Amino acid sequence: MMAWDCKRRDFLGAGALGATVAGLGVLPGTAAARARRMIVVEETSSPESRLFAATLAGSGLVGRTIRLDRSLNVLLHDLDDADGLVVGLTSDPAAMIAGQLLVERGARSALQWRHHYEGGRWQHQTEGAARLLEGSAAAWPVAVAHLVSDVIGAKTESRLNSCKSGSCDIAASSPGLLASWVYEIRGDQS
Repeated sequence: MMAWDCKRRDFLGAGALGATVAGLGVLPGTAAARARRMIVVEETSSPESRLFAATLAGSGLVGRTIRLDRSLNVLLHDLDDADGLVVGLTSDPAAMIAGQLLVERGARSALQWRHHYEGGRWQHQTEGAARLLEGSAAAWPVAVAHLVSDVIGAKTESRLNSCKSGSCDIAASSPGLLASWVYEIRGDQS
């Protein structure tokens, strides 16, 4: 099992490099997003969530990272003082809890995408350029991170696309049903 995890990490790292080389590194609208520091919610038990958070952290857009353990209790405390953009690629329960907490504080949902694993592939329901995810296989969280940074920096149409990533294995710790999401909250709201 441990050897498989190491190979997966190596493969994900290579996929991340390949995605950047393929031109995903700078998308239109990213300059506007760079001025807005964000809080990223990372679910530590999910390799996809860790890869998504690491990609955003490498972009210089992240002001703070909230790391969730399996209990999700940290959401109750760490989202209390959240301000600006709160972004995550997490299991659906974590996304739902974060959304409820943020909406109660006056946040508005800016993005909700679904990702689920079925038949040896990740299936995605996203707005915009679904084709970027189709060929990304195991490195799809990198492509989602770049799409999210693009979306928060520019307006997109709300047409929903469905696509499937190339064939890839799923880690034993992956929930198999993930959501990528963005909420915007202003600090002067109660």
